[in-house]
Order: sequence, then C-alpha cells, then structure tokens
Amino acid sequence: MEHLNAETLARLVDHTSEPEESAHVAECEACSAELAALRSQTEALGSLPEIRPPQGDWRPLEARLRSEGLIEDAGLFRKMGLAQTPGWMRATAAIMLFLSGTGAGAVLNARGAPQPLGELAMRPGPTSFASSANVEDAASAVRLAEQNYVTAFARYQELLISESGIEAGFDPMSRYAALEHMVAVSQAAVRQAPGDSFLNGVLVSVLGEREATARLVASQNDWFDRRESTTQLVASRSNWF
Repeated sequence: MEHLNAETLARLVDHTSEPEESAHVAECEACSAELAALRSQTEALGSLPEIRPPQGDWRPLEARLRSEGLIEDAGLFRKMGLAQTPGWMRATAAIMLFLSGTGAGAVLNARGAPQPLGELAMRPGPTSFASSANVEDAASAVRLAEQNYVTAFARYQELLISESGIEAGFDPMSRYAALEHMVAVSQAAVRQAPGDSFLNGVLVSVLGEREATARLVASQNDWFDRRESTTQLVASRSNWF
C-alpha cells in the first residue's frame, strides 16, 4: 500500500481510521511519524491562549468617541449588527466606520428619520490640507473629505441607477448572498485576531455593504415589505460572537 497522502493523515488526526489505514500506519514508520507530528501540532495549537485586547484602553477611547458623537446613540450599533459584540470591538468598529465614511450618514441622522442621499448637502471643508496646523486638524480634514466623497459617490450611484437602470449583469440578491459568505469569513478572521484594526475594518465594511445591498433589494422588490423590514432581515442573519 502506498503512503497515505496529506489529506488522509489530516483526517486521521481527529477521525476514526479505516481498517486498511490503521494497518498501514501501524506498519509504516514514515506515515506513523507524520501522523504523530500532526496530532502534536494540533494539540499545541489548541492549547494556545486566546488573544485579548489591551486592558485599560476603553475608558479614554470611549470618552473621545462620545465627545465626537460616535457612540451617543446605541441604536447605531444595532443597525450595523454590533450590539452583541464586546465593548472594545464596538469601539474599534466605530473608529473604522468614521474613518471610512461608512457610518457618517448613520451618525448624522441617528436622532431622526433617515435622510435621502439626494438631500444631503456637501459640508464645507478646508481648501487645502496644507493649512492643517496639527495632527488633529489634519485628521478632521481627512474625515471631512471622506464624508463628502462617500456622499457624492452614493448620490452618483443613486442617479445612475434611477436614470439608466441596474447595471447589466448585476443581481442584488446574488450580491447579498456573496456578502453573507464574506461576513462569515470576516467574523472568523476577527475571532482569530480580535485586536487587528484592519480585520475589524474589513468586517465593518462588509456589514455596511450588506446593509446597502439589502436596502437596494428592498427598494426594487416589495417582497421584503410583505415578510419583514430590511433591518429585521439583516439583524436576524447576523450572529455575532
């Protein structure tokens, strides 16, 4: 009998082997040693401690987020599927939402009814980034520019769809299903590296894209109105940690 391949040996780490496989491992020193090494690696990896966020960083970060109005309304996190996450992760997500512009509209409209994109006015900003005197001013200029870009681009897409229809070959339902898979993968990545701001940002961005796609589907098909609201649909399919 030939040596067992890598897939078979990996399966034997935590599954019962077939009689032929057991007999071969008992007789073959090479396969037996490789299987033992795989089991040892699996046990070692399983014994690694979970990665935890730094202690004592939440209070100053929370104070700053509240001063900027990012966590004033708890409903914002529920809309984005973040209500059941740890506090430190909600803070990271809030930062990524603000810096990427994804959550700017939700923050600005958290106290009232959603405002159509066509009614959002471009906010005045600095004429030049060179005019920033310090890091805080530069960061504010970047955030403002990103908010204006996101608002303008969203309006552009809205007008493009309304005037010419959906782009050929674009299926919102298929896109939503694909984003569901991306959410699952992103969640798994964040579980492995919960302190990674990039991975948290990817997850929040994917959640935002999924929310936008669900709204697009709802605006073109009253199926959601007969069954449940778009927000309820997204919330019911988001199982966080």
